[in-house]
Amino acid sequence: MSGRRHQSTLEALLDTTRLLWPAPACSRVDGALPRGHRVVRDYVLLPGRRQPRLALPVHDPRVAAKVLQKYSQGLSAAERAVRTTFSRLVAFPAVNRTLTTLAPHRLSVSVPAGHQVESLETHLAQLLDSEVVISVGVGRPRANRKPVVHVLDPEGRSLAFVKVGTSPLTRELVRGEADALRSYWSVGPHENLVAVPRILHHGSWRSLELLVLSPVLPSAPRWRRRPDVPTAAMRELGVRLGTTRCALDRSPMWADVRRTPAELGNREQAAAFERIVDAAQARFGSSPVTLGAWHGDWTPWNMAWDQDQVLLWDFERFATGVPLGFDLAHYRLQSALRAEGERAAAQLIRADLSTNARTGGHGAAEGDDPAAVRCAYLVELTRRYVRASEPVEGTPLRARTAWLLELLDELVVRR
Repeated sequence: MSGRRHQSTLEALLDTTRLLWPAPACSRVDGALPRGHRVVRDYVLLPGRRQPRLALPVHDPRVAAKVLQKYSQGLSAAERAVRTTFSRLVAFPAVNRTLTTLAPHRLSVSVPAGHQVESLETHLAQLLDSEVVISVGVGRPRANRKPVVHVLDPEGRSLAFVKVGTSPLTRELVRGEADALRSYWSVGPHENLVAVPRILHHGSWRSLELLVLSPVLPSAPRWRRRPDVPTAAMRELGVRLGTTRCALDRSPMWADVRRTPAELGNREQAAAFERIVDAAQARFGSSPVTLGAWHGDWTPWNMAWDQDQVLLWDFERFATGVPLGFDLAHYRLQSALRAEGERAAAQLIRADLSTNARTGGHGAAEGDDPAAVRCAYLVELTRRYVRASEPVEGTPLRARTAWLLELLDELVVRR
């Protein structure tokens, strides 16, 4: 994908399908079929043409219905009801034909008549030893945006999810997620409170990096959101690879933080971040912390409850050598940002960094200073933002980066 400018979601989706079905295949949104071509896949763009997040295959009712049955904890009850109702409707052949005919915006993939094209579908069919149909999803515009492909058989059974690296950055992220999952599963198969995907295949195809993962999906849709935060599951993941204890400024995570200012191209932003790091180290650097692992992006929209087990996805940010409690801090902050915005999130951060924030329910290990853990998390999150916002693809992150830098300057540097 082009890195010269910030892409719209539609452009990203079109670029993706052109990589998955290379020339002489043709991918187009609306418009006439190229002369002499036949359609091999027809997709409806959801939620619409302007900012499509999902290309839904529509010719097979069972496949279309199954694609819509991916539920995360981040969906509201109304969103769950709409998704479930829509999936049941498109399962009826008559409704599916009507949708295919009347959908205002479609993405079609066609090939010259009589011509066979090697596509990602044919490659995955060989890997999984099954006829397959794929749907394609893309995330919000950001530097680390990469396609996610849902692989199903013609009966509508989910076979895999595939992370696709299309650029140097996203190929690196896909390799990083593969390494993270290998590390996670290196200590054995035991899983109790957390269910995590397994690697079915990791390799390259044409110019793409592919990570094929086992599907981890709820056994049945939940009509209501489960309100409790999965703190016990976070603890299970955090200690899975073992723990150590040291001063915060001696941790591997803090070493990464200290190196970051010199790696940034924006010198003004680098100086602002370095002031925050220096002040945080002066305040909390000698605090003993218990180090373990964290998922790195544990949010309601990256998980689902299945009975009492948490199904957890997207391990590209998984890391070890961080204070226990990072996942809970991230979950709370990102939930507040999505539900209530930056004003409410700033109030949460102020409370977390106050000197009397020593009560339970903070996720930190027993004996650790919760304020130190939360401050370290905020510094790590800011490090993530200042790095990701520098390339042109990171343009959408720049306002949030500036907000974090200003808030931490107020609460850590000028306290």
